[in-house]
Amino acid sequence: MEGIEYIYDKHGRIKGVIVPPELWEKVREKIFEPSKYRGIYKGRKDLKKSLRELRDEWERDF
Repeated sequence: MEGIEYIYDKHGRIKGVIVPPELWEKVREKIFEPSKYRGIYKGRKDLKKSLRELRDEWERDF
């Protein structure tokens, strides 16, 4: 792809990539953003903590 630059280490392995801003914006649109799908948890700052609390509500010793 035009405009993409690769950064190599001394062994020839790719260590990084420089991506033009226009391409990054296109790619970023396709990245999954959980905040769009959290529903009632949308306003929570710590989603992992909220999910742990939810899990604790359903775990029972029968």
